Amino acid sequence: MKNQYVGDVGDYGKYGLLRFLANRGIKIGVNWYLTKDDKSADGKFTKYLDNSGDEKYDPVIFKQLKMLAGCKHKSVQMVESAELIPGAMYYNDMLRADGNEVNARKIARRLWFNNSLLMLKDAELVYADPDNGITYRKQAGTKDSEKYILPEEVVEYYDRGQNVVYYCHKGRRTEDAWEQAKVEIKKYIRDGQIIVMTFHRGTQRSYIFVLHPDDYARYNSLLTEFETTAWGEIFCRETITKKPDRNDPVRNNILLELVSGEFSVCKVEDYSGVDIDRPFVFSGRTDEENSLVCPTAIVPENTICRDDGWKAIRLCGELDFSLIGILARITDVLAMNGISVFAISTYNTDYILMKEAEYGRAIESLKVAGYHFLESNA
Repeated sequence: MKNQYVGDVGDYGKYGLLRFLANRGIKIGVNWYLTKDDKSADGKFTKYLDNSGDEKYDPVIFKQLKMLAGCKHKSVQMVESAELIPGAMYYNDMLRADGNEVNARKIARRLWFNNSLLMLKDAELVYADPDNGITYRKQAGTKDSEKYILPEEVVEYYDRGQNVVYYCHKGRRTEDAWEQAKVEIKKYIRDGQIIVMTFHRGTQRSYIFVLHPDDYARYNSLLTEFETTAWGEIFCRETITKKPDRNDPVRNNILLELVSGEFSVCKVEDYSGVDIDRPFVFSGRTDEENSLVCPTAIVPENTICRDDGWKAIRLCGELDFSLIGILARITDVLAMNGISVFAISTYNTDYILMKEAEYGRAIESLKVAGYHFLESNA
């Protein structure tokens, strides 16, 4: 981050995301990764502030940034004073690259980072705002390393119990390189759960969340809610997937099919009201309950409780019982993208159900992972 960037269109999206989370009870700490201004044109993309239509995303942030962007000596301290992120704490010491001696710069950065640990110790979520995102090639003290967050710094925040989100951008990366960049931090934090939110105004700006497993469901729910706000027009959650193995014989031989209609998951008194002649009726009786999954249109009257709004994907054909890992591979792709599912197995095949709100994202995630759908259905 540079002071000259204050009010830039990227600033608007960044504060919109963080403000939303703060208003939902997330205690946020901001490490600006502040570097000195330069003579570039970066930070001058403020024409959006002349468009009153953009105010709808967050009128409070819009008005404040419109005022700050016009200041001659604008700074991150002005942003802090404007309280755009309710209850946030900040670390605004400048990360300098003074001097030519590598070890001296390493020591300076270590001291700088130690101070950030102290200043942001009470934050639940640490937001890091480096100029160029994260680097896996540069080390502290090397040329231009001050423009990046280092993976070991993400690890230090994470290991003391904090969740982390850091700015990053695709830049000139290929699609495959970008897919790798989104999840490469997992080489350092194996249990970290990843969510990537991308702001699509101007150049692509992404925010990579590294979350503790116990916190993942809560953040997943909050970010799904965020996408339903006006911000959802210009923000999206990115698909997370491993690079598909084009030679995987199991995946290459699986064809998926979208099952039309909406399903309900029910608990029933008994099965007397169930029309078993209708297609896609799945029942399960245990010593504790009578369960039913069926099209919503034919839910029986003797239903005790129900959960509507489910959609289904079917694995085409007849699956041999000796095949291993087919369903697990598919559900792993969906789990990596925060999509909750449950599966139903029949003699012939498997059905995967997920909520209607996540259906489109599930299909896209599977396609990116290399799965194919019947052309008539997807």
